[in-house]
Amino acid sequence: MTAAVLYGVGAGALHAVTGPDHVLSLGPIAIRASRAWQVGLRWGLGHAVGTLLLAVPLLVTAHAFDLADLAAWGERLAGLALLAMAASSAWHLRRAHVATSAAADPGRTFTVGFVHGVSGGASLLLALPMVLGASVSTSAAYLVAFAVGSTIAMAFLTAGLAKWGARLSSTTHQRLQWSLVAMSAGLGGFWLLSAG
Repeated sequence: MTAAVLYGVGAGALHAVTGPDHVLSLGPIAIRASRAWQVGLRWGLGHAVGTLLLAVPLLVTAHAFDLADLAAWGERLAGLALLAMAASSAWHLRRAHVATSAAADPGRTFTVGFVHGVSGGASLLLALPMVLGASVSTSAAYLVAFAVGSTIAMAFLTAGLAKWGARLSSTTHQRLQWSLVAMSAGLGGFWLLSAG
């Protein structure tokens, strides 16, 4: 059980900080947010809830679905979430209040995290061996640890982005934010059009 928890925390943290969609969806907000760790925490909580909502039914009905089809639909949904977050970030950037709006709208980051979690083919694949190959209690411990690891990692990632962003000039901030918005839209469009 201890190994499952440690593996879950590590896999969740690694998944959270290495997913390009995760970094791109939060980057434009986190780079200027005064309490960026809260942005990452809310996103991580949404992602955790979404992942658990996806994984628990899988645990119960593991052999009833074609996982490749499920992953393809998940990528499409994640692509739509990236496009929505890019559009929202672009709208806020045009009005030059991305940091204050992010702090004032905790539901936005939670919702985007939730969509990423519930559509997460990658997180599902990381959870699959444990969900299918272990006891229910070990699988549940792994899934909870995965959720905790990804949430904490996103809080640290967004805090790091904000700390790094504080060292940049205002012009560089704006260019970086627009670049992240463009990359988010590009990746979202690619996933939406190329999924299975």
